[in-house]
Amino acid sequence: MLPAATREHAVPAGAGSLPGVTDRPRPDVLALWDLDLTLLDPAGFGHRMIAPALAGLLGREPTMNVSFAGRTDRAILTDLLVANGVTGPDDEVIAALLDAVAKRCETHARDLIDAGGGPLPGAHAAVAALEESGVRQGIVTGNMRRTALLKLRLCGFGALPDPALGAFGDDHLDRAHLVRDAIAAARDAGLVVVPSHTVVVGDTVHDVRGALDTGARAIGVASGHVDAATLAAAGAHAVIDDLTDPAALVAAIDRVTAARV
Repeated sequence: MLPAATREHAVPAGAGSLPGVTDRPRPDVLALWDLDLTLLDPAGFGHRMIAPALAGLLGREPTMNVSFAGRTDRAILTDLLVANGVTGPDDEVIAALLDAVAKRCETHARDLIDAGGGPLPGAHAAVAALEESGVRQGIVTGNMRRTALLKLRLCGFGALPDPALGAFGDDHLDRAHLVRDAIAAARDAGLVVVPSHTVVVGDTVHDVRGALDTGARAIGVASGHVDAATLAAAGAHAVIDDLTDPAALVAAIDRVTAARV
């Protein structure tokens, strides 16, 4: 197990450093949070909501034998439809299933808390520490927007992380597209955002790869089902065990974004 603080990995040198650069503004540092098993424990909420929604669409009990961890809802539901004999599901079918799942989540929202879900230890303090340090905070999650916002509300998160600076799993199959969309949303909101000052914070290899595929930085959090060594081997620029030491997270973000553009 890696130390609870951080383990940082070498980052290739960028095109230049900010000291002495006067013809462009200093980039904002943008942290993009994953949700499930990074900020919060969903306690199997999604799986329990998807199965009956899919059964309603199929008219029979579905097989659920596809991978969920770290993937977008669009990718998961597409694979579930194919696994259950729906050949080449089109956007209309996928949209109908996304809507059915979201409605069931909203109807049975308390199930997440009743099953033992909630914010992970240190999550609220970590968000507060990043705000205090001046890091802007958005979301990159495999959850569709409606269920992501529902989970954040149930787990007591307020305005941060900011959904307006984010991207959600109903839009794309690939998480790298979500990171690009989140950067674009932040720019539309008036932030000066570059990939080298954008940090994806997540618990799976999919989070790490989504960051690397866009040139962003990745901080792995070994609070889910993927251990610290695996996150480091996937290319995370730093790894922490969990969010119980907010100062360690702030320091890791400072290091991986230090003076690189």
